[in-house]
Amino acid sequence: MLMASAAHAQERVEFWPELQFHKWFDDRQSRLIGMISVNRDRDSGSSYQAEVGLTYEHHFTNWFWGRIGYRHGSATDGGPYQENRLLAEQIFRATLGWGFSADFRTREEFRWRDSGFSVRLRERIQVQRDVTIGSYLFTPYASAEVYFDTTYNQISRYRLIMGVTLPVRDHFYVEPYFARQVDTAGSLTTTNAIGLTLIAAF
Repeated sequence: MLMASAAHAQERVEFWPELQFHKWFDDRQSRLIGMISVNRDRDSGSSYQAEVGLTYEHHFTNWFWGRIGYRHGSATDGGPYQENRLLAEQIFRATLGWGFSADFRTREEFRWRDSGFSVRLRERIQVQRDVTIGSYLFTPYASAEVYFDTTYNQISRYRLIMGVTLPVRDHFYVEPYFARQVDTAGSLTTTNAIGLTLIAAF
């Protein structure tokens, strides 16, 4: 049984680039977030999936905010993948001391795909701390996330991320990170990804 499981296990390395545009309103209590991303297999160099989306975020207090949004995904390599996704998020922030804070995020995703309708629940904890060197402030962070998918009626994915948010100049940020993702539904697949998010915020 162990040999059969090992034979079906896969490991891959990918690059996850993403662009985000943030527009703040109401004295920075609300914002719109537009995004576009492409998942690229670093071994083959081919793009195979693209996603675009728009999310509305509102801060009810300095420790609780929520989001609602829409994402559209499609295959870029001629595959059959198509997805329309509605999402909702609730984020609670807790102060941990010594400058650290933790964000507890719950995301509900309602997914209409070429394979049918499903719901995915995602629970994530992220710990971060602002660091200042001279006059330069940046924010390292680490997160752990678990996915429950009604397609399989089980926990289908685990994801760990370590990254840092770096201001480049006024209104512009870059966020490099490393992700390790384990998909447990179907064949066991481990993905090691280098991510790079570029953010413009106004």
